[in-house]
Amino acid sequence: MTQSKGFRTANKRYMRIFVPMMALYCVAISVALTFIDLDTASTGVRMGAAVAIALPLIAILMAILRLVRETDEYTRMRQLQALSEGGVMLTGAIFILGFLERFNVIPDIPLFLFGPGFFFFYGLAHLRQSLGKTV
Repeated sequence: MTQSKGFRTANKRYMRIFVPMMALYCVAISVALTFIDLDTASTGVRMGAAVAIALPLIAILMAILRLVRETDEYTRMRQLQALSEGGVMLTGAIFILGFLERFNVIPDIPLFLFGPGFFFFYGLAHLRQSLGKTV
């Protein structure tokens, strides 16, 4: 079965946003961690670096939502299901890790790790959907 023209177009639009934003994210985080001394840099520089690193990820999330809006009902349902399952898995992990942290079982966990964690769980949910299904 071939994809409809609309689906291919939506995927191309998504990739046109995803690839440059992921490249920008990689460059921003590399530059920030290499050239910014966290002990001596001003608050403005550190704040700018944090925003510059986060904005491409926000653009990727917006691209995912755009992809969901531009696809057919079945694909939309699968994407939204994967997004919600990823959110549930992340929230469950946050609960467990938060209580382990609160009761001093594990050290403090940096909050920024939960963003990549969401993408990881979203990917797992998407992979789970595709395994063993023929439709």
